[in-house]
Amino acid sequence: MSWKSFHKDYLNFSRSERFGILVLCGCILIALTIRWRLPYRIHHQPHDIAAFSEEIAKFRRAADSLFIAQGPAGTRIYVQSTPELFYFDPNRATDEDWNKLGLNERQIRNIRNYQASGGSFKRKEDLQRLYTISATQYQRLEPYIRLTVNESSLQQRLPETTSVTNAGTTEQFAALPARASHLQIELNAADSSLLTQLSGIGPVLAARTIRYRNLIGGFTHVAQLAEVYGVDGELVERLAAQLSVDSALIRKIPVNKATFRELVVHPYLNEQQVRGIQNYVRLQKRINNLNELVQNNILKHEEAEKIRPYLTFD
Repeated sequence: MSWKSFHKDYLNFSRSERFGILVLCGCILIALTIRWRLPYRIHHQPHDIAAFSEEIAKFRRAADSLFIAQGPAGTRIYVQSTPELFYFDPNRATDEDWNKLGLNERQIRNIRNYQASGGSFKRKEDLQRLYTISATQYQRLEPYIRLTVNESSLQQRLPETTSVTNAGTTEQFAALPARASHLQIELNAADSSLLTQLSGIGPVLAARTIRYRNLIGGFTHVAQLAEVYGVDGELVERLAAQLSVDSALIRKIPVNKATFRELVVHPYLNEQQVRGIQNYVRLQKRINNLNELVQNNILKHEEAEKIRPYLTFD
């Protein structure tokens, strides 16, 4: 094929073909211009990272409150648990108590393994030493930890015992030796200046003791002193021979007439229990005895026995 034939066949265009080529080239040029200028026309808004960080923090807090439960056919499911804070003794807390306090199944299992190996909590800080409890959880739980003295150990130290009858029940309390010490103090009537005369009790602990005594309505036994923040079981055992309690001085709460606030401020009752008590009074008009609350699952048996000295059903 000669050059003239090639030029004639492939490089010669009609008028309409040339117009089409020009339009196509113009479109390409316009597209390239827009592509080049577009990034300079668009102003990108900066992303608010703080908002994402807040959402992430909420998610993590929600994840911390999840615990694994046993589902149908052995499956494991996640259940939302809202921590419920109340006074507790880590040596006596049940799995249900730990769960209400916000611990998950793994943490409860680690605590049980620690106790099964002979471990016990003698001070509040012992709970923090368990790696399964985070620092945040310990800070939340620490004000509610109440280590109680083993009452049997107190009775072993004090040879004589006396029985005090209260609301139809009999409880054993340690009696004091005749003159174990020159200083003898009745906890429910002692003022701050008298309490500070005890070895190991300063003005701060004396004030806390009186404040806690007023909060619960009075002490029912000497070992209860260990529930005061800052007073450990060892100190109570050392002072037990100098202490006594008069149950006649206990201030009782009339359950059928008490307001929500009068009940909920007591350390032995939480908000859920108080609402259950008041709902029961509203439905039944009155509560005749503590057993009704146990039978209707408002209080557990051990919770009922603990609060019994402080309630009246007149």
